[in-house]
Amino acid sequence: MDNTSLKELETQRSSIAENVVLLARGISKSFPGGVVALDNVTLDMRAGEVLALLGENGSGKSTFVKILYGVYTADAGEIYLRVGDRLEKVNIGSPADAMKLGIMMVSQVPQLVGKLTIAENLALTLKSLKLHGVKSLTSISKISKIIAEESERVGIKVDPNERVYNLTYTQKQLVEILKAMIIGARVLLLDEALTYLPHLERKRLYQALMKLKEEGRSIVVITHKIPEAMEVSDRIAVLRAGRLVGVVNTRETNIDQVRAMMFGQERAKQISYSRIQIESKPGEPVIVVKDLYVEDDYGREAVKGVNLSVRAGEVVGVAGIAGNGQRELVEAIVGLREIKGGDVVLAGVSVKKGGIKLVRDIGIGIIPDRLIEFGVSIENSILDNIAACITRNGLVVKWDLVRKFATSFINEYQIVTPSPEAPIKYLSGGNILKCIVSRELEVARKAIVAHNPTRVLDEASAIYVRRKIKEKAAKEGVAVLLVSEDLDEVLMTSDTIFVMSSGKLYGPFSPDTPREEIEKYMVM
Repeated sequence: MDNTSLKELETQRSSIAENVVLLARGISKSFPGGVVALDNVTLDMRAGEVLALLGENGSGKSTFVKILYGVYTADAGEIYLRVGDRLEKVNIGSPADAMKLGIMMVSQVPQLVGKLTIAENLALTLKSLKLHGVKSLTSISKISKIIAEESERVGIKVDPNERVYNLTYTQKQLVEILKAMIIGARVLLLDEALTYLPHLERKRLYQALMKLKEEGRSIVVITHKIPEAMEVSDRIAVLRAGRLVGVVNTRETNIDQVRAMMFGQERAKQISYSRIQIESKPGEPVIVVKDLYVEDDYGREAVKGVNLSVRAGEVVGVAGIAGNGQRELVEAIVGLREIKGGDVVLAGVSVKKGGIKLVRDIGIGIIPDRLIEFGVSIENSILDNIAACITRNGLVVKWDLVRKFATSFINEYQIVTPSPEAPIKYLSGGNILKCIVSRELEVARKAIVAHNPTRVLDEASAIYVRRKIKEKAAKEGVAVLLVSEDLDEVLMTSDTIFVMSSGKLYGPFSPDTPREEIEKYMVM
């Protein structure tokens, strides 16, 4: 950097408001294969403020916060953190570096060890950071006292001796926030941590965040839900294709203006949360679940005597908060988890002992919740991942046809990638999901089992995918089981609705059932 640039930087730093805690300046990041994630992004985080970070899939949101948290290293740019009355340049090479500087990230999936207690989980973090004098995992009584004091102060009630696998999804996220406070986080990064909670549960987390805001903490919320951003934030920053489009004060804007910043005027006008009205004529049952019992990873009964039927041409939605047995239900239906009792019959064939190969051979499309584990091979290209499910003739893959499909999927679903040969691992989470959705809607002949099929998609993409699922059912007579933690999604798309709570299924409900009534079953 030349003397002029240094002088300009000093002038900028001296003019920055005193409440700026962190400044990310000129951040750029590219991945192999020509994927440009961030292009010269400058953004500040302020004390006592909630900043909502928005953008469509592939816009660079998660990459940006992962750079702040030390998961990725920027190709260019600097990060400054307030020290006294100055912003000092810092180097963040790992999450441990970030936490030592007071930067903490809470993701959509809680990073806690299920078999350990809350106190033992916290002990792992404090020991690694050498905080609060914790030198071993035997200081549980001391840690329990710290948890009790901090939870009382911020209004988060937890039992330090409770094992994490007994906690609800909301409780786990509250523990993550509590952990951030105990390590002294000045900047809290929430990457889609609140989005799919029912209204009452989300309010609990909002209250905790407001307490932290009052204490002068800086909070960054990544979300695809603009109403959520409008409700909780003080400022909104929008990224598009790796560039910062703008930053607005929340009280001085509205949902339509923010949507236009994210998607452009034309795409923004097409967004609607009205129920998707596509007429279908349901036929015979294709997915039949009979008195199903399934255990979770800890040997506990997670699915308790569930009975369910989905007819050809019908979309049956199952709503519920994460951790109430939905994952085990879906994995048992598609052959990824052992059935302890009852049966699953797909297109007239019992798959209780058949496994996922039999399920695939029957013609079932699968959109899994765990994208990386069950949806794709991240080391392989988009072409390879499509070829794994489409157009095989013995051991010969028809690559011309695979490439035709890939090009069509990329264009139709607006998958942000430099080419079909790009390795999946360099795509954003939303674009990985688009690859899976487009492929599975193509291969499904009899039924689709979809678990959170739009979880990481931006608003416009999510609505597009919901419509494609609905069209697949109505026009091709495919049975769809849609299991989702997003109640908006279930209400928009389903012909019949159930709620899963504590391993049991409640319903059926009509799509016209008041939202509040369905949410009551979700939180009971």
